[in-house]
Amino acid sequence: MKGFVKYGDQPHAGIIQHVGQPEPGAHEVLVKVAGCGICGSDLHAYRADAGYEWVRIPVILGHEFTGTVVAAGPAVERYRPGDRVVVIGIQGCLDCDRCRGGRTNLCKARKVIGLDLDGGMAEYAAVNEAYLVTVPDALDLTFAALTEPLSVAVHAMDRVRIRPGQKVVVTGPGPIGMMCAVLTKAAGAEVVLAGTGADELVRLPVARELGLTTMNVESRHFSTVLQEDPHDIWVEASGSTAALQASMEFMPKGSEIVVVAMYSSEFGWFPTTSVRAEHTYYFSFASSFEDYQYALGLLASGKIQLESLASYYPLDRAHEAFEAAEKGFVVKPVLVPEG
Repeated sequence: MKGFVKYGDQPHAGIIQHVGQPEPGAHEVLVKVAGCGICGSDLHAYRADAGYEWVRIPVILGHEFTGTVVAAGPAVERYRPGDRVVVIGIQGCLDCDRCRGGRTNLCKARKVIGLDLDGGMAEYAAVNEAYLVTVPDALDLTFAALTEPLSVAVHAMDRVRIRPGQKVVVTGPGPIGMMCAVLTKAAGAEVVLAGTGADELVRLPVARELGLTTMNVESRHFSTVLQEDPHDIWVEASGSTAALQASMEFMPKGSEIVVVAMYSSEFGWFPTTSVRAEHTYYFSFASSFEDYQYALGLLASGKIQLESLASYYPLDRAHEAFEAAEKGFVVKPVLVPEG
């Protein structure tokens, strides 16, 4: 089969290769991949960014994928050929206290499919049945590749209680930021999604297509906006330390700050500012089974419309899709195996 393989630890060491089709183990199923999204972590691994030295080499990238079960190991109980599934990207041990409590994303022994284990940027993938969620019949299977990033947004926004009429600012118009903003608006809040001038090329226009109010922080700074119109909640999804620091400096007293981004550098923080303001911070990492189920339900119901986020590329054009993602030409590229 074909797979997009990270083969070395140097930047951009990825290639479409013919590799052996996996054989499912006793508790595994073989999934014929319908679509696999390119995530920020895939980009970090592909570029060999600092902090991603642990990624297994060689490895087939991709953890945001869906497909159809075509074969099942002898001990598989819940899935049979023909079942439509989405794969849970972060896989816990399922035996520790965190896993038994449903917090598999915080398992000390967690593995990430597509980074620790071969993933979904291929024609087929072998996955333990414990890390699958059934895709509703009403939902397009390829489009369901957006389930994983939506589950991350669901998990983040579950940190706070959004009430109708609240004012929320979301920084970072990438897939997670846009999805957080869409969820927040659906809950009845007034939302503004903030980006930079570079985001005016693609991301902010797409956000406006989703019905979101946008702001270019290079035209209007946070301090001006928040002084004129105080907000209740700030969701930081950009990965910019400047944005995180601004949330701490400019949010009004008693406000809440949700941090869902990952950062590549440290920064200085004077905590007394937040102590005196009684800021409440929530940090959110990845998602778990229940978040996937909720995200799938939202996508299948049509209550939120995210179709404009996805751009589809044949698996053979993986390099082009990665380049488009790096340059910000697309919001969420999805690789689609042919046949």
